[in-house]
Amino acid sequence: MNARSPLTTLKELAQETCDQAAQSVGHSRRSLQETQQRLDQLLNYRHEYRQRLDSSMEKGIEPANWHNYQQFLASLDQAIASQRKVLNDQQRQLDRQQQAWQGERRKLNTYDTLVSRREQTEQKRATRREQQLFDEMSARMSRQQENDRGLDITSTDTTHSNNRF
Repeated sequence: MNARSPLTTLKELAQETCDQAAQSVGHSRRSLQETQQRLDQLLNYRHEYRQRLDSSMEKGIEPANWHNYQQFLASLDQAIASQRKVLNDQQRQLDRQQQAWQGERRKLNTYDTLVSRREQTEQKRATRREQQLFDEMSARMSRQQENDRGLDITSTDTTHSNNRF
């Protein structure tokens, strides 16, 4: 078996590509989680700030302060919308990377199957060669034993015939 066959090389390259794709998926998942956490923080902060505004309104609030609250809430809403867009973009990127990883995994499985089949074929050939060698050795031994028996009979016959004369 050729240790560095082209198929083995292709399989190793496919393994590297598959590993890199898996790492990309992992990085994208972590990034997506971090983005989701930032969005959750913004949503919580907006909720808390809105509660402060409602509390201030119950006690009475000056128009300038109310306007500041409204502007800050609008800024938070823009930040939330922006974070949601980032989150959606990252989710799409993660989906693409997962599909790419799955494609690389299928390719690797194909090479695994081909390498396995090649190894099985080579093993069968080796087994057949061994069996042929064994059969040839066995046949030679049988012929040698027959020849040896034939020589024993002939040599015994010749010694008897030499004694007659």
